[in-house]
Amino acid sequence: MPTVSQSSRFNFSTRRRQAAVQHLLAQGLTGLLLALAFPQPGWSVLAWVALVPAGIAAVRTRSWRRLFIAAALVSAVWWALMLRWMWPVTGPGVGVLAVYLGLNAGVALLAAGALVQKLRWPMAAALPLCWVAVEALRSVAPAGGFAWFTLAHSQAAWADGSVGRVAQAADLLGQHTVGLVVAVVNGALVDFATRRAGTARVSLGVAGLMLAGALGYGQWRITQATGTAGPAATVAVVQTAVDHNNKLSPTLETMATDFNDLITLHGEAVTQVNALGGRGVVVWPETVVPTPLNQAGRAALQAHAADLTQSPGFRGYHQLRAEMAALVPEAVARQGVPTFVGAAFRGEGGEPRHNAVYALGADGAYAARPYFKQHLVPVGEYVPGPGFVKSLVLKLSPYGEDHDYTIDPGSEAVIFDLPGPGGRVLRAATPICYEDAVAGVCRDMVYGGPGPEAKRVDVLLNLTNDGWYPGLGQRRQQLGLATLRCIENRVPMARSVNTGVSGFIDSSGRPHGTLKAFVPGVSAAEMVTDTRVSPYGRIGGWPWVLFVLLAIGAGTFAGLFGRPLARHRIA
Repeated sequence: MPTVSQSSRFNFSTRRRQAAVQHLLAQGLTGLLLALAFPQPGWSVLAWVALVPAGIAAVRTRSWRRLFIAAALVSAVWWALMLRWMWPVTGPGVGVLAVYLGLNAGVALLAAGALVQKLRWPMAAALPLCWVAVEALRSVAPAGGFAWFTLAHSQAAWADGSVGRVAQAADLLGQHTVGLVVAVVNGALVDFATRRAGTARVSLGVAGLMLAGALGYGQWRITQATGTAGPAATVAVVQTAVDHNNKLSPTLETMATDFNDLITLHGEAVTQVNALGGRGVVVWPETVVPTPLNQAGRAALQAHAADLTQSPGFRGYHQLRAEMAALVPEAVARQGVPTFVGAAFRGEGGEPRHNAVYALGADGAYAARPYFKQHLVPVGEYVPGPGFVKSLVLKLSPYGEDHDYTIDPGSEAVIFDLPGPGGRVLRAATPICYEDAVAGVCRDMVYGGPGPEAKRVDVLLNLTNDGWYPGLGQRRQQLGLATLRCIENRVPMARSVNTGVSGFIDSSGRPHGTLKAFVPGVSAAEMVTDTRVSPYGRIGGWPWVLFVLLAIGAGTFAGLFGRPLARHRIA
């Protein structure tokens, strides 16, 4: 009877140095295929085979340490390159994050290899369990998680008019449902490539059925959307294209010019709303007004501007900000269209501090309460961990050790009213910035508590400032993540993004009306609402807690009680 090494299509060298190189090459090929699967270029079909080289290495390795080190090392480099748009903002932070995420990949492949070799699981079961469990865990923890570049993300649409059919499965149990299908197909191909004859036939059969089912379900849900359409909300989004980074020091002249340009764009947005019937809203980007707009914040600005003990430059800076705060409601009232504005919030004495969305009515009056961003960006908006960690991070940041830029998180969603057709009132929630990449936040906004019978929100309005980052990669990646939120909750979304990509996404995750990045402009659309309540909306993400626990339990059992690694296994 042939040994494993004799029957394998992939006979690695048994010499340590050659085996190490071959492990690195296998992980590198997986990294290359995965990189090409995400935008851009976004060749999503490559995700269906991307994990095969790494999976083969996990099946054939005779050195767990070699497998783990190769996977963690290559993956860390991969993350550092894929997150290159973060380098100008926090180079050291990218390095730490890349190492942590690289370890995630090492753990996933180590656990999958143990299940296959020590418990004789098929890779079509081991790979999706371990890889997707790690993705699900890192999407929520630590420090709120990091949900970028999951397998599901590779199947999301990011170009105008495109729609992901397999991605429609995200409305079942969330985005990781899509990743599970992709991982099963990869695992089945590993079983076939390693000549596990009986296992391969079953694996390929199961993977084929899952893929066909996902495609069929996706086509049905896309077609079904035309029959479940509700009333449309007319929305115009503003894209200011104002650069923001930690190296710029704006002058009073540039601040005034940027604000005047914003008011001009607002007028253009109102014109487009009126062209679509007149009952609609305008959305400005996140923190587009560089000053707090609440009463206590405005009073503090005026006090600073009147403080004669301060330098003229200091007083002039705060005087300009106070003037901006006064002009915002005036500009909205003059045009007569309700507007959502991204700006800061400052309480009495400067505390608390929030990243906020203010809703202004057609008369320029503020809604009773703004929305405060709940999911804060670690290091970007606060520093997690004990005091010495914060001190170290600030030393490495452009701000300096004495700078305190921490803002406070909000505690709940705020539901705003939108004017709808025929005098109807629609409801909107306003995720800020990366909250459109966080599944749990958006689901809570749309459905609230567990087991909802109906949505409490018809439309999501995302206000984002991506002006910190260069290039198109980050912008298209975030757009793809936002499409998954629309599918999961079956709601449309409008995105007002400072430097792009601004535009709209329907409840099937199809982008439309997007603006070219880095170019100021306005886009308006009638956003068709969706009457469907998704299974994910009803259930939430708790099944993935069980999934992660199953992966931990299975991996631990394999490590402790599985059969010893066979002597004849190769490399």
